[in-house]
Amino acid sequence: MPAADKLQGTCSVCLRLMQLHGDHPIRHGFSAVGVRHGQHGGYHTGPCAGTQFPHLGISTEGTRWALDRERAQLERLRAQIANLATNPDLTWYPKKYDVPGGRPDLAHPVVIKPGTESDYTTGAPSYAFLHRSEKAKLENWQHAAERAIDAYEKVLATWSPEKYPTTGAAKKVETVHMERPVKTLRGDTVVGTVCRSARRGRASLLAKTSDPAKVTCKRCRATLGLPPL
Repeated sequence: MPAADKLQGTCSVCLRLMQLHGDHPIRHGFSAVGVRHGQHGGYHTGPCAGTQFPHLGISTEGTRWALDRERAQLERLRAQIANLATNPDLTWYPKKYDVPGGRPDLAHPVVIKPGTESDYTTGAPSYAFLHRSEKAKLENWQHAAERAIDAYEKVLATWSPEKYPTTGAAKKVETVHMERPVKTLRGDTVVGTVCRSARRGRASLLAKTSDPAKVTCKRCRATLGLPPL
């Protein structure tokens, strides 16, 4: 399909403007509704279910499905928070470092009982610390679900097809970096990039220019003090 024929529509689940394939958004990642970029969204990860539903300019089917999902999730979270208030035994998993940054070792769970102090020999936290962490995590998820419910209810209360029209997809702009001279360990001078985004030896593969007016890389433009495109 030519670039000029590509259309964008509003995903009925994540409420973002996405490129369309027919009446449905193309596959894309799920960004939690009501959660700012960079915040921990907990279960709000993975591919967006909005690909299963028509875009919001046609139907609210996906939004109603997402609202029901968030309401059910909120009920589960409230039940988990209420159970946590009874100070039940908690499970902690030690870390194994077979991947960068480590990951929980699910094969060796450790039961932490109320009153247990931290164990520095195993790295196990105290019950009080683990309880606070679990409570903060559940409350964070609860607030995210409440914000999503509020957003979905507002969309459904005021929805009309005219509010969510399809638009032409923006054409992809080639990333052009601002070049800069770089000294190698051998003392040679090669051409690198101002944003330093490329790994060593990879800068030669990037599109570069010496003319600031032709730079499209966001980081290069920010470093040069140029306004965003």
